[in-house]
Amino acid sequence: MYSLSDITKLHIEITSKCQASCPMCVRNIQGGDISPWLELNEISLEQFKQWFPLDFLTQLLVISLCGNTGDPIIASDTLEILKWVRQVNPDIKLNMNTNGSARTLEWWKELAAVGVTVMFGIDGLADTHSLYRIGTDYDKILRNAKTFIDAGGTAEWHMLVFKHNEHQVESCRSLSKDLGFQNFVVKHSSRFRNDNVVVLHPANSYTIYPSNRSQEIKHKLGTIKTTSNIICKVKEEGNIYINAKGNVTSCCWMDFSGMSPDSEVYEDYLSRGLTTPSLLNTTLSAIFESEYFNMIEQSWSTNPLKTCNKQCGEIDKFNEQFK
Repeated sequence: MYSLSDITKLHIEITSKCQASCPMCVRNIQGGDISPWLELNEISLEQFKQWFPLDFLTQLLVISLCGNTGDPIIASDTLEILKWVRQVNPDIKLNMNTNGSARTLEWWKELAAVGVTVMFGIDGLADTHSLYRIGTDYDKILRNAKTFIDAGGTAEWHMLVFKHNEHQVESCRSLSKDLGFQNFVVKHSSRFRNDNVVVLHPANSYTIYPSNRSQEIKHKLGTIKTTSNIICKVKEEGNIYINAKGNVTSCCWMDFSGMSPDSEVYEDYLSRGLTTPSLLNTTLSAIFESEYFNMIEQSWSTNPLKTCNKQCGEIDKFNEQFK
């Protein structure tokens, strides 16, 4: 696929732990019970130093902290890891996606001093935000964000749009400017398989409906055909993904943490004889010297992995959400 020396971007999940119960997150079952296949892990500063030698860290242009199942502000060593990376690679761009609903104000001031761009997931105003971001505190998020911004941090407001909050997009955009956010990003979920999602949270059961745009995406994704013209986003970018367990793969879509082994995409992955390498028992250089990445790439021209076909086939599933 490519050599270790080609990697310039690292997408990493510092932890699989999170205080939220978002209904369409793979970590839980529709906002209710935690997935029985999810392991709770986090990467310590010591592990990070062991897994990523200085010569690798200094070749990187970007590190993005954004996991499939966890929120980086929950991990114990997130701030220390970011400080370490900034120390050894002063020019690197550091990004972090978070729900923003944890940590002290002092922690957020320290984070601002490190020079991290933080994408806060804020899905509406006070009356709608927590319908999807179950378990988060809207007022605390805004306090944390404002403290971070006032301390010199660069923040973006990322809003997932559903039927219950699509009327608030412009109000949220206006509020983001008032608070000092540098950017406001609207995202329409591509995770709807049916016409709605019934929330199974024990304290409050209700139904979430897609935005008009999400309905269009759902219909479009229903027409996907298998293609032999896979244009891999992460290969083009020189990017790899590492989850909280230390599993290394090409992208976050190839990380099946919290997913049932009999799910369509995971079952297909396993049927190809693929086993995901882990930094718990090998090194990055050894992984790149193995056949793992080559096996993934070789499938593209004949019978691509279902995950590859869904994400990088004839329809650009990821970017459809931002149109």
